[in-house]
Amino acid sequence: MLKLSAAFENSLGTSHRWSFSDPNQNLTAPEVREQLEKLCELELFSKEGVQLFKQVTSAKLVETIETELF
Repeated sequence: MLKLSAAFENSLGTSHRWSFSDPNQNLTAPEVREQLEKLCELELFSKEGVQLFKQVTSAKLVETIETELF
């Protein structure tokens, strides 16, 4: 399973991670950054007055390999 895992700073300066399953693998790193920055610009998510996606700080693709034992 492949996931896009991104780190963001909230409006208080603390960081948190967000992941998205089955991302588009045809996007370049600058295109992924652009899309994640758009998520910040929309200001859609807040909790108790704190904007959760203020600035994207990093992103990576994470692949999980599952091996069934029985």
